[in-house]
Amino acid sequence: MKNILGKLLTILGFAGCNILGGCSYAYGTPYADFEVKGVVTDGKNPIENVQVKLIRTFQEHERDWGKADTTNKQGQFSLRFGDEIFDTLHLKVIATDLNNTYQNDTSKIEFLWSDVKRNKKKRKDDWYDGKATKTVNFTLKEKNDK
Repeated sequence: MKNILGKLLTILGFAGCNILGGCSYAYGTPYADFEVKGVVTDGKNPIENVQVKLIRTFQEHERDWGKADTTNKQGQFSLRFGDEIFDTLHLKVIATDLNNTYQNDTSKIEFLWSDVKRNKKKRKDDWYDGKATKTVNFTLKEKNDK
């Protein structure tokens, strides 16, 4: 009888669930959508054709994601990506002038769990935590070739 009851509960999906309070087992990793955006200027005017790239940093290690965007005529860039988030996401943002007129620049940012704006209504995925956005503006200096 005990064996039959166990098989019946397994078929009905109660094997990993608490009868009084829902399932106790879940598999997956919380994740969110992230955006890094901004404007690159020379202090007065926007700079077009600047590659802005994200490097993820882990303690002393860096990982190039291959995530990059090039500024438009207004000097704007926007990098969007989805990623898992446990605690803090550390990024290095690198601006490289593809015309070789301006000096490159780097900025460091981090996304905290508290930066994520929760929006569970948008998706029916229990592991989706929402979206976070950071703005990084660069003012590049002209190269002194003399």
